[in-house]
Order: sequence, then C-alpha cells, then structure tokens
Amino acid sequence: MDAEIIAIGSELLLGVTIDTNSAYLARQLAAAGVNVYRKTVVGDNEGRITAAVREALERADLVICTGGLGPTLDDVTREAVAAALDRPLEFHPELLDQIAARFAAMNRPMSESNRRQAYVPAGARIIPNPRGTAPAFLVEDERGTVIVLPGVPGEMRYLFETAVLPYLRDERGITTVILVRTLHAVGLGESVIGERIADLMQQANPTVGISAKRARYELRIGARAESQAEAEAMIAQTEAIIRERLGPYLLGEEDLPATVARLLRERQQTIALYEGIAQAPVFKALLSLPNVEQVLRGAEIHPLDSPADAQASSDLAYAGAANVAERWQSTIGLGVQSASGPNDQGFTAVSLALVTPDGERRLTRPFDLRSADGFEFIGTAALDLLRRYLNGESE
Repeated sequence: MDAEIIAIGSELLLGVTIDTNSAYLARQLAAAGVNVYRKTVVGDNEGRITAAVREALERADLVICTGGLGPTLDDVTREAVAAALDRPLEFHPELLDQIAARFAAMNRPMSESNRRQAYVPAGARIIPNPRGTAPAFLVEDERGTVIVLPGVPGEMRYLFETAVLPYLRDERGITTVILVRTLHAVGLGESVIGERIADLMQQANPTVGISAKRARYELRIGARAESQAEAEAMIAQTEAIIRERLGPYLLGEEDLPATVARLLRERQQTIALYEGIAQAPVFKALLSLPNVEQVLRGAEIHPLDSPADAQASSDLAYAGAANVAERWQSTIGLGVQSASGPNDQGFTAVSLALVTPDGERRLTRPFDLRSADGFEFIGTAALDLLRRYLNGESE
C-alpha cells in the first residue's frame, strides 16, 4: 500500500507551528509496512485542500489528512474532503450528542458553532474521538481511502493507534514490515561516502540514503519484508557491506558524542576541556549526554583576551589543554582556540590540541564562523580528533 500525508493548517505554513504530526505518521506507517511517498502541507483554504486530496488520490492508495476539524469557519477540511470525493456532507445527530456530552462532562457550554463538527462526507465511517470534540472519519472510495484525523497531536496519535492501525491490519490486510536503521559516519565528506556506496543507494530494497548534519553523516538503511526477522537480516547484510567500504569512518548506531563518551569509559580515560571560544561547541555537544560527568572532569571557557594568529591559536589550544588536564587531574586534555578573526575569504583558523599520556596531537583548520553551523563543525572536528586517538588511529 502506498500512502501520502496531508498536514492542514495555515499555522504550519507560517512557521508558527512545527508539523510533528507528519513525522509521527511517517514513522508509524513505515513500521506497519506502508510506503509513504509524499507529505504535503496546505493552509486552511478549501479549494487548495480539495486539490491536494484529489492529486494525492491519483498517486496513492491511502491519504491521511490531519487538522482542520475544529468548529470555526477556517476549519474546512470536512468540506474540502467531501468536495474532493464528490460527496455531500451529512449531519449525524449522534455525533452532536457525543460532542455535547463531552462539553457537559467538562462543565462547559457548547457553542452553536460546534454543530459543524457533526457533519462528515456521505458514506464516511466515523471514528469516535474520546480525547476531544473533533470526530475523525475515513472514506473508502474507488480512487482510494481517505482518513481524516484531528490536528491536535495527542488526539491524532491516540486515534491512529487505536483505530487506524487496527483498520489497516485487520481490514486492509497490511502484514509487511518496514524497518529502518540509522548509522553514523564522520571524517569523510558526503560526496566521498556517496561514491563508495553508490550502488547500494540505487537498489530498491533495502534502500540506503545519506543526510548531513554538522559534518556528521547519517546513513539510513530501510528494508521491507514479510517479517521483522527477514527485514533485520536484509539490513544486517547491507550494513556489513557499508562497514567494509567505510572502515573506521563508520561509527555505527551511536552518534559521535555518544561514541566518544563510551570509548572514554571503556578505556578508563577522563577528559578536561579548554575552549577559547564563547560558543563552547565541544562542551555543548557533550553536555547533552547522560552521565557525562563520569568522563568529563571539568571545562574552562575563556575567549581570547588579545589578538592571535593561527600559530598563536595553536599554542594557546595546547597550553589550555595541558593546564585543564593538570588542574582537574584528567588523563586527557582537549583544547580549542580560534584565531582573532577571519582571513580575506571569510574563514577563521581554529586550532585543536589533544594532550594525552602518549603525547600530543594538534590540528589547525579554517572554519566559516559567520553562522552558528561553523561552531558545530568545530565540535565535530574536535570530537573526531579525540575519537581517533581513543581508537588508536593515526593522525
């Protein structure tokens, strides 16, 4: 079964509200074995919603809409879906009774506008909503099935799990499984990784994709099979090929900060940080980890007091790493220091220094610090320098 998701609400297009519903539905549908080929966001406009539903039905067997089921005049999903399916709206007194009963239970008066929520397209199957006042519904049409759920995330999730999933499994016979495993890589560019696994990215099942985040790369393997065991076996086979081709640049299912923290614990090492940058990218990356105090003995954040060029920044990074390691009695000191300002191309030299029981490692690279992303790239480079040392890899 192929599906599309339509998220409805002008607040989504304005950026006022983040569309978490579509991400949730995509994950749930994939786990249930349903292919999601497209997600659409449309505002509270009846004509555009109607067009979006009609277009989706030309491509997909299943269309799931969220939002626009409230009582106000801009809640027009009911009307739009009815128009897309060429059906009139029908009033259901029992729905109005359910809505009234919910308001009574909350000891609140029901507005006359709530009467609009008791209308659904002719022939629709009503999905009662015990979590809110907006009844959901599904319509089985010769062009496909349209399921309409409330936009309130808690209501939407409850109805999907208790009504939609059982419908897909019990009545539509969805038995296949789609599993996704995400692997993390660092130290190679996205283009290089893409070249090494280009053939895997072209295969239909399992699928392989790459996304880049802060010079760290996520490789997603998705497998569709008749059972979870079969899907896991397919993923394991593809993962083995990726591991062989990427070698030490592939971290596995842990991301870079978690990998570094685990390696420190396994090797009974501790670290202290010196960051001569106010943004403190390494400290911020590690701070989100659980129990990081087991491996991070202390951190000093001390921006430059006076101008420094690339060579001076390298010396300052080394001195800072040595000082914090001694101060907090850690086995490793990591120093980060930027030069005073950018060069003519807009790049700033940033030096990294690692002081270890085996000696020192230094690295100086140019970074574009005109945006916040540049500082996150520094954090990645510093943590990867530490990871390679802990793994016994050469500089």
